Amino acid sequence: MESTGGPFTVHDVDIEEPRPDEILVRITAAGICHTDLSTRQIWPQPRLSMVFGHEGAGVVEAVGTAVTTVAPGDTVCLSYRSCGACGNCTSAPRLEELATCTSL
Repeated sequence: MESTGGPFTVHDVDIEEPRPDEILVRITAAGICHTDLSTRQIWPQPRLSMVFGHEGAGVVEAVGTAVTTVAPGDTVCLSYRSCGACGNCTSAPRLEELATCTSL
């Protein structure tokens, strides 16, 4: 997004190599949720342009040195970051509750 309240647009971006705990994913499908739609109306102009989104699917392109759960070439779905260990992450019946992870 390039302006507050403006349209979502698609652009190529340059991205650094993944940090030790990061995964670089080539996105093949993406979603726009109510949070993206609401936030674009109020996002401060000085902090633009901005890449929104947390819903998607794609193929792992590269992994950081500490990543052991996926490898380049794996197909993945993206959503909220989750530790996978705390009570909120292991018992959450809905994805929205994963945002309450206490271990990140």
